[in-house]
Amino acid sequence: MTREEWEYLCASVKDHMVAHLQQFLTPISMSEEAGSGVAWGSGGYLEANEGTWLITASHVFSDAPSGARLAHLPVPGDDYVAITDPPELAKWPVDAAAERIAPIPASSNTKAVPKDLLSDCYSAVDGELLFWVGFPGYKLERHDPILPDRRRSTLFGELPTLGLPMLSQALQGEDPQHAAFDRDQHVAIHYPSAAKRAPEEPATALPHPKGMSGSLLWNTRFVEATSAGLEWSPASANVCGVIWAALDSPEVVLATKIEFVRKGLTRVFA
Repeated sequence: MTREEWEYLCASVKDHMVAHLQQFLTPISMSEEAGSGVAWGSGGYLEANEGTWLITASHVFSDAPSGARLAHLPVPGDDYVAITDPPELAKWPVDAAAERIAPIPASSNTKAVPKDLLSDCYSAVDGELLFWVGFPGYKLERHDPILPDRRRSTLFGELPTLGLPMLSQALQGEDPQHAAFDRDQHVAIHYPSAAKRAPEEPATALPHPKGMSGSLLWNTRFVEATSAGLEWSPASANVCGVIWAALDSPEVVLATKIEFVRKGLTRVFA
């Protein structure tokens, strides 16, 4: 297979994943006063333990200023819904959190991930295509320094958010140097400075990853299926982790493998 053919395959997988999985996602906002807010994190909805849950990274909650209120967006284009109850926070270094929420309105295009799409463990084959959609919190590029005035914030009563779909692969070889990284519990996924939106386009700068913590990581199972001579469908993808950090060198994001998320969030996975 040529590089061009591989790029077109990857673009097709990304487009199919976006169309199939965007219904399960939500940005998370943070507000310190009524009527205004900022982009704060990313999350996903999950059907589990006879209820609907918002899943994100634990530091999305713990890093919020005292007295601030977080909210999620079950109906795109509508108002954010405040998170009022204490979340369940998994112990470090799992860095995952869950909040039981009211059922998503039936009229919404947003849905909760069915529990059968949640993998029992991280089982991506070597070279597999991994996918996530994050909501970058700043109007900055990958390695720009954080500038408070570049944060996405409420403007004219609305909080604009950018859902960034990413198709990538796990880092191979030497582990990234991060105090909490444990290859048994975590996986590092390439998140470079620039990438192509489509095969025929030049690479463009990727946004700063801050704000993408809490994104659900999906094992597309594309390489697994095609290597076995099977037809692939995005419906065969499963949730395999939760993203919680980004590093500059190597250029990766870090995710906790789903089996440790399950173990850490006992209220959800009882």
